Amino acid sequence: MTASSLSLAAVAFIFVSAQTTAAAYLDHIFDSGTKRVKRKITWEPAAYEPVPISKEIELLRKDVLVRRGEFGKLYGSRQLEVELECCELGLTFQQALSIRKQLLIKKARMNHWKLKEKDSLKGVISSFQTQKKSLAEIAVELDLPPVSIFRAIMARRVLERHPDLQAANRRRPAGKVLQSIIFEDDEEYVDTFLSKWELEELQSAKKRDMIGYVTNSTSPQDWENELYSFLDGHGINYAKEEDLKSMGTKSTPDCLLLDDVSINGRKVRWIEFKSYYASGLRENWWFTKKLLAQSKKYEDEFGGEGAIIMKSGFSETLASSSTLFLDSGPLSTDFICIY
Repeated sequence: MTASSLSLAAVAFIFVSAQTTAAAYLDHIFDSGTKRVKRKITWEPAAYEPVPISKEIELLRKDVLVRRGEFGKLYGSRQLEVELECCELGLTFQQALSIRKQLLIKKARMNHWKLKEKDSLKGVISSFQTQKKSLAEIAVELDLPPVSIFRAIMARRVLERHPDLQAANRRRPAGKVLQSIIFEDDEEYVDTFLSKWELEELQSAKKRDMIGYVTNSTSPQDWENELYSFLDGHGINYAKEEDLKSMGTKSTPDCLLLDDVSINGRKVRWIEFKSYYASGLRENWWFTKKLLAQSKKYEDEFGGEGAIIMKSGFSETLASSSTLFLDSGPLSTDFICIY
């Protein structure tokens, strides 16, 4: 819970006993007879308007975002190529990167069957182990993330040597072994399963793969803290996601507003924040559809509409949604890349 003027009685109501349910608490908070502080927020957008879908479509037509076998970050001439197109279209580089990442994730999922089908995987393993093809070469051939390819090869190897470890699911023994090899957490496993050349291939692949090899980042948490600081500065009472989990709510937005809050004239009961761009492209609609489904769950649980703050902005196709979409607005831009 935020420390912003929550009464001891309210806190006691939440934690008075293990029998207290989230539903009972929410009924108390949102009961029409309960007086709640009214708060009005004017959220000045960082951009003049949502991004026109025509700009996204044109960027896609430029054919600069995606290359066969390329699943890593952009550097050098590739970065400059995309930056110049963004400048011409009036998009930020960060928006382009977000669109690109969604396209890469979709492509990786569509092509993943090549690592599941028995004969196809057999050919991949032979290319790597017998023919000594690099992961970079195989990534271009299959159009798949190099670390995902390596993971499939090693999963088979781990299970062949230790069939008692069951499926190579990361929550099972074989999966844990596989993860420790990929993250190089256990020197004994690395030495046991990999040759020197294979280790070098893995290390090289990790540098060129942000889809099949995902590392933890503090940036999303920093972004959340920016919003909490903003709400605290306006004296708004709220419950964080972890508070809602402890109360047992089915849905857990990043922020449940305990005061009667309106943003730009629209009543808002909850806030969700995302550290990327909400694309309107048909090719990326699966990601945006998930956002809308998530907001519907929050509306059903908490009986009111909310707001989704997109760190890098959003497409005009979302402007008419029942959910209020906002860009980074008045929040600090310390964690926002602007080009």
